[in-house]
Amino acid sequence: MLEWIGALSNPQRVLAVYGGEPPALGAVYIHEVCLNNEGPSLRIRFDLSEPPKRLPEKWRRDGLNVVQLEILFGGLEKIEIGYFSTDPVCDFEIRKRGTEVHFAADSDVVRLLGVAKAVTVVRISAHAEW
Repeated sequence: MLEWIGALSNPQRVLAVYGGEPPALGAVYIHEVCLNNEGPSLRIRFDLSEPPKRLPEKWRRDGLNVVQLEILFGGLEKIEIGYFSTDPVCDFEIRKRGTEVHFAADSDVVRLLGVAKAVTVVRISAHAEW
């Protein structure tokens, strides 16, 4: 199992779609980054680069082939946003270290680092590739 799945407070949401083969977080496309002073928290919405081997029937029937995750980092302790672009594709890492969750989105066009108390999948959905 990939390390990021083990860091989630609710990995079953991803495992229900991907089964025993969760995706890597390489070359994700970030749609939205939202900071909130309550918690404080950070919400990130991004497309995964790998669809599941077997798309859920409803997604397949509707022609939806890109999986999108919305995750929430709660109890945000540290955040650093170096840069962000109009084409924000990057590798995303999420690792549990003791009681903390460390995360990093990094590429030539995106730099986002932080530490939080927890990470939760808020939503998993799909859309058609553009």
